[in-house]
Amino acid sequence: MKKLTPDKQWKAQQRQLEQRHISRAQRAVGIVLIVLGVLIAAIGLFGWLAGDLQFSPLRALSDQVFSARETAQSTGTGVTGSFDLNGEDSGVHVFYAEYTAGEEAGTICAQDFEPGESKKSLKGEGGLQFPGTKDYMTNVVDEDAPVTLANGMELTRSVKLPGEGNSKYRSLKFTVESAGTLTVYAVSSLADSDRRLVLYSAKNGAAVAEAMAPAADGSPVAALTFAFDEGGTYYLSTKGDIPIAPLSAIMNIAIILLIVGIVLIFNGFMMLRQRWESMKDLFCVEPALIFFLLFVYYPVIDMVRISFTDMGILTTGRQNFVGWQNYNWLFNQSGAKYFWESLRITATYTFWEVAITLVGGILLALLFNRMSRSFNFMRAIVFMPKYIAVSTSAIVFMWILYSPAAAGANQSEGILNYFLSLFGITGPHWLIDSSTALAGVLILTAWRVVGYAMMIYLSAMQGIPQDYYEAARIDGADGVQQFRFITVPLLAPTTLFLLVTTFIASMKVFQSVDVMTAGGPGTATNVMVMWIYNLTFSDFRTARGAAVSVVFFLILLVCTMATMKYSNKNVNYDS
Repeated sequence: MKKLTPDKQWKAQQRQLEQRHISRAQRAVGIVLIVLGVLIAAIGLFGWLAGDLQFSPLRALSDQVFSARETAQSTGTGVTGSFDLNGEDSGVHVFYAEYTAGEEAGTICAQDFEPGESKKSLKGEGGLQFPGTKDYMTNVVDEDAPVTLANGMELTRSVKLPGEGNSKYRSLKFTVESAGTLTVYAVSSLADSDRRLVLYSAKNGAAVAEAMAPAADGSPVAALTFAFDEGGTYYLSTKGDIPIAPLSAIMNIAIILLIVGIVLIFNGFMMLRQRWESMKDLFCVEPALIFFLLFVYYPVIDMVRISFTDMGILTTGRQNFVGWQNYNWLFNQSGAKYFWESLRITATYTFWEVAITLVGGILLALLFNRMSRSFNFMRAIVFMPKYIAVSTSAIVFMWILYSPAAAGANQSEGILNYFLSLFGITGPHWLIDSSTALAGVLILTAWRVVGYAMMIYLSAMQGIPQDYYEAARIDGADGVQQFRFITVPLLAPTTLFLLVTTFIASMKVFQSVDVMTAGGPGTATNVMVMWIYNLTFSDFRTARGAAVSVVFFLILLVCTMATMKYSNKNVNYDS
């Protein structure tokens, strides 16, 4: 038997002491939490597999949920209906139907239509019809043998109802002005299995009446009667045994259920291993951990998933996985041109913002490194733009730099160009000329960021011991030499902090560009986040926007890691 080291022996003894002080009630609670967590996590995993991941064995169920969602959106109702567990074919064959409502009457007979799926809609008399869509062609089929109806008709054809829940677009539909009855001759083609037929109101999706379509046994097909007590539009659809709405809700909150289940399981195991006093510290940390898992890390993971689908922002139904198609578009097709152009514009903007932040901040910090009241007031004035909202500042600078959207048709120049004209200088059209639009945005950026960088540098400068400067002056060093050999090296950690934070913020610039130029003129200011926004919310190509976001995230991650690795070797944190 392997002998434990003294350190491991001590840890084992501590664990044994912890477990000896765990009460039976705490152990019972831990077991309950584990069991409950497993159940909740299993439900969440099921919903995640069926919804987001669209796991193949669950495709028949998720197809019906997506179909019910589309129907609910089109009718303005909630998700209703039940599953037809037999996939697209519900197993119900309708031969003949008729309705009477006061003086109104209508009929439809499958024998009147040709077999096949070539027709989008089958229309009978009095408005009775089997509607079809571009995605679903009404299915007329030939029966294996002639079928006799209870009313004496003998038919050889029927219409198959699909198994898509209670969709008015895939069913028997009619509109009447008064109360009446619908009579349907239908059978279930599933061996020894009756199928439930339900008459729904299109007004609110409520079930009005239902009946069982019997399994075909060779005897005459009896009539199924459905009564409705008011006028309106009705549709007849199959109904299974499992309600659609609960799974739709589970699919919507699947990731929440999964995270809650995992947290409960984790807490249950911890309650079996450590005392209640130790658990209190864990409970204080968990809310923040859950928040980051749900609102930070999961969206990143889901963004990667979306990038492999054909999702659009208006999509309510199934999102098909398309593999590397979006990335192929981004690097090998038309997206490559816009990607590299947008990356170049973003890199240019980032370079100048970082340069302005670091150089401008340190120079202003040197200038305002005084403790008098007047300098305190000036520092506050320079720092104040950081507190003003970006959108508000952008609108003000649109007037200063001139923008047709802000200036109006009767104004030809902005405030800045007006003052330049007083000195005989003709200023450019900052925001409407592609060669100066990015510079116009950078003017706003410089006004906002230098004050913040100044305050960070200033606080670091005032933390440098004055002994270093006194010793340097004794050795004959002038102000420039003191700045170069004392101030700059000791400000290296501060410079690194500003470099990393400014780099990340500038690469993600959006608000100022969105308000001032909207990425224009042309693509002159089409920075990366602006392009992602337009792909997602203007072109409705959510999946392509996600693919660009994933690549952009990796670029930021690699650049940040390289910067931090370099800093660990070259930045001295000792003062």
